[in-house]
Amino acid sequence: MTREDLLTKIGTYIFARGGNVSGYRLPIILAGVTICGSLLTSPVRAFATETTGFSAFPTVLTATALSVPNPPSLPPYSPDAVPSQAQDSTKTEPLREQGEIPVFSRVLSGESPFVPAEGISGDLPSVVDVEIPLAASADPPAGTVPDLIVLRDEKEADLVLSPRDIDGHLAGDVEGELVVELDAGFFANASEEIEKGEDGSYAGLTTRIDKFIRYFQNKGRDRFEVWLSRSGKYSYMMRNILAKYGMPGDLVYLALIESGFSPMAYSVARAAGPWQFIARTGRRYGLRVDWWADERRDYEKSTHAAASYLKDLYGMFDSWPLAAAADNAGEGKFMRAVSRYKTEDYAKLIRYRYLPRETKDYVPKMLAALTIAKDPEKYGFGDVLYEDPLEFDKVSVPGGIDLAALGDILDVPLETMKELNPELKRFCTPPNVEAYEIRLPSGFASVAEERMEEIRKEAQVTFLLHKVGKKDTLVSLANEYETPVSILKEMNGLRSNSLRRTSRLIIPVTGFSGEEAAPGTKVSPDMLRMAHLRVDEGYRRGQRIRVRRGDTLWKIARRSGVSVKSLARANRMKTTGILRVGATIRIPGAVSRSGNGSRHVVRRGESLWSIARAHGVTVNQLARRNNMTPRESLRSGRVLQIPTES
Repeated sequence: MTREDLLTKIGTYIFARGGNVSGYRLPIILAGVTICGSLLTSPVRAFATETTGFSAFPTVLTATALSVPNPPSLPPYSPDAVPSQAQDSTKTEPLREQGEIPVFSRVLSGESPFVPAEGISGDLPSVVDVEIPLAASADPPAGTVPDLIVLRDEKEADLVLSPRDIDGHLAGDVEGELVVELDAGFFANASEEIEKGEDGSYAGLTTRIDKFIRYFQNKGRDRFEVWLSRSGKYSYMMRNILAKYGMPGDLVYLALIESGFSPMAYSVARAAGPWQFIARTGRRYGLRVDWWADERRDYEKSTHAAASYLKDLYGMFDSWPLAAAADNAGEGKFMRAVSRYKTEDYAKLIRYRYLPRETKDYVPKMLAALTIAKDPEKYGFGDVLYEDPLEFDKVSVPGGIDLAALGDILDVPLETMKELNPELKRFCTPPNVEAYEIRLPSGFASVAEERMEEIRKEAQVTFLLHKVGKKDTLVSLANEYETPVSILKEMNGLRSNSLRRTSRLIIPVTGFSGEEAAPGTKVSPDMLRMAHLRVDEGYRRGQRIRVRRGDTLWKIARRSGVSVKSLARANRMKTTGILRVGATIRIPGAVSRSGNGSRHVVRRGESLWSIARAHGVTVNQLARRNNMTPRESLRSGRVLQIPTES
């Protein structure tokens, strides 16, 4: 029989009944089991704490097959020998004999965790609570110290820390996360490099850069002035965020050419926000994009997302021109361009027809904007008035808080609320979250926290499902529920005021208590009336009045004890103006108060003179209280301290 025949037919010979070697089948099987048992019962390390034998078979089966020689015992304890033993952490450890005791306190040092019982004497200090498996059968000899045992020292009792204490300890004990700064050399000395022409860093791009500098100086001057002015508001904050990711601060000029730093910018490609994210990419980098909120418009969160995205692009291309261009064209298309033309030189890639014109102009346009922004006087923009950097507080409010009602409670104009929170697309914070962090003018976080219970009672929105009756109209429902028509149309996707094809409406209202706002509760007219009374009571406490059917400025002024002129002036209205049902009227002299005194948020068109007159103080007193000059102009949204003296 050849070797090939033996290999192919050995199974048949052994196991088939009547085979050539069937008579020897049982001895062969027993021999195989014995060999396997010997292999499986060889010494293995168990969890780095002890070396022990492992057997998958009963002792009776393996006793005759396994033979282990007596291992050498460890030397007795010697203080001088411990360091040398600790250094040898890779030596093979012997099998445990009956006279060996496992010691678990030296496992991490890599030393043998067993101590010969002959080298142990006296009591074992500080190990009374340790359960020692397979203990020695004989008592340890006296007069020696157990080897490799670490004694437990007495220590002070643990102290439970408050959350504030934890933060304090972390701030003092934990080092800051290391941020690797990426190469910013491409943006350095832009003006000088451009002036060098083809001999500078931007060889192959200077013609396009010069074209956009001339465009911004002439045809696009008005728009570019607005962009530069708006950069004062956002660029400082954006630079700080980019620095946290190790990114060059000059990347903020991508936002300048993308959107002019406008959070509300929206392109034909459905990209939104200052960094012009499309929805898919925005969601990939953690931005919320839904019916209630679009965080692509959030100048903080979108900058964090942009920093992460640009960092990933730089990791792909290892070049800022390529990373910036990929941000415009999409990383997929740009990688195909690099692969197709087998070059990573941006100046060469833009010579081909594959990339769109916008992408070819993207980097030169950004460099032109950067060059002007860094030296505006040199290029004729020295008279630009930059907006003040954003200053705001953050506070967490419940989901579904009406922004207008919140502004009324805090005496913050609705336009200021929307300006500070551009990501909110609707009239309230998203109701499908328990809490939502919003921005308020600087100094108003403490006011909001003091009035949080009032905010929950008066500004929490409850959504009612209303079955449309035959006589219902949007105007009549707006009067009944004190909800503006515009919000009814927005909530229900209505383009006109007609309800002919609408059987049910979602109507948001405020003023319901916790039990009344529980899902499934049926709302009666009396419950609705009580909700309105709660809101009105809150308005009276805060010197605000909600317009009811039949109200006029004259009637409200008479009830409130103020003149019609002062009432109209406080609400930026004409004395003959018509009031909208459900609107909020501010009574002159109403201010937001906190532990720091009275505050007033500047509205559009207001001056020191008009604010001083409304609050019964002089212009000099108001200016002195806020470290201003009497003729200084005011920015909408600025918070002024109202002096208490009259």
